[in-house]
Amino acid sequence: MRYFTLVFLILPFAIWPDALPLSPPQLIDIKKIFTSSPFIYSVLGLMSIGSMVIWLYTLATFRTKDIMPEPYLATLRGLLEAREWTLAKEACSKQPNLLSSIVKAGLITRELGPSVMIDAMKAEGKRASTPFWQRLALLNDIAIVAPMLGLLGTVIGMFYAFYDVNRSVESINALFDGLGIAVGTTVAGLIVAILSMIFSTTLKFRLVKTLSHVENEAVTLSALIPRP
Repeated sequence: MRYFTLVFLILPFAIWPDALPLSPPQLIDIKKIFTSSPFIYSVLGLMSIGSMVIWLYTLATFRTKDIMPEPYLATLRGLLEAREWTLAKEACSKQPNLLSSIVKAGLITRELGPSVMIDAMKAEGKRASTPFWQRLALLNDIAIVAPMLGLLGTVIGMFYAFYDVNRSVESINALFDGLGIAVGTTVAGLIVAILSMIFSTTLKFRLVKTLSHVENEAVTLSALIPRP
């Protein structure tokens, strides 16, 4: 009998969805949400801006045509083929970039033997590319810290909401409002973390592709630097 009663209660709403009582939509008060945790929202905002600046700056500066300009590469290859070691060093010093620093390390250590020269070029390549990997690591750190910071704001907001609660109906309604506002820091932290992860993934793809190209070109040029 209970099942038939439940069916008759639900059936009108299933046939006529307009019969469901709909609550009016509520607008989100951004100012109220921000004032609930201004410090955490400010930090998350700075982190999001910082991650975007790092992403845009690296995309604009770490490009193959800037690291290995074709005219410079042709000039350097011609000097190495002509065994003009001094002029090749001067060319590397006049146009500093990732490839020129690697080739210059090979020219400086070429008299010590091929193995030492190759090790020096590898070490210089690792040292010169460190700033780019540090930017990538910073984006990864932001992706890790942002949701933790957002969760901290939510926990603090829930703590104060439960700490000030009384037995009245008005206080219970205020409690739920406070919990809804407190969850906003977690949402903001997750948004910042997701954006930072997307930025980190795109930069990692660019770094690996460009550095592989530089490494292959450096190996090709190192074959033109024989031991005297």
